Amino acid sequence: MDNIVTKASEYVTELLTKTLPSNCTYHNLVHTHQVVDAVTEIGKNSGLTEDQIEILILSAWFHDTGFVTGFEDHEGKSIQIAEEFLKENHYPSEKAALVLKTINATDIAIKPVVILEMIIRDADIVYIGMEKFYEKSFLLKHEREIAGEKKYTEDEWINSNLDFLARTEFYTSYAKANYEEGRQKNISHLKSLRK
Repeated sequence: MDNIVTKASEYVTELLTKTLPSNCTYHNLVHTHQVVDAVTEIGKNSGLTEDQIEILILSAWFHDTGFVTGFEDHEGKSIQIAEEFLKENHYPSEKAALVLKTINATDIAIKPVVILEMIIRDADIVYIGMEKFYEKSFLLKHEREIAGEKKYTEDEWINSNLDFLARTEFYTSYAKANYEEGRQKNISHLKSLRK
């Protein structure tokens, strides 16, 4: 496991450091490291095998690499980048297929079904259950505004976050036990900020 994971971490670190647009203030190497840490934490506390944890870690490293080419269909582009890397490194095809399927589960439009998908989905949004959620969300606000999505007033951003937190759920028992209370606190905090 260490060899392919080390190669992936080095490859993605170099890719994001050298080619990620500066307007990616949220979806960047810091976020990628946080997702890698979170899939490892959730995976180890969910009774997974070493192979499953390896698949999760590889998926986490590659899940946002598609942002190097832009915001449009970044999950699809991330899958292409991962697939090319895994082929070049002779990663077993059945395990590679699981990595690609797991990356695809980070698409918010897809409902995760199997445990690997549930874990990466929880890891990708684990910050919603953390104390500094609202402050961290401003990185995403800045990224969206730079990308030309729209300029948000403070109330619009609060309401957008409330909507996201209300419709976003954790899927794994571990994330529910460790981050759901924080999500509820963040919802209460956001409501208190509304004018």
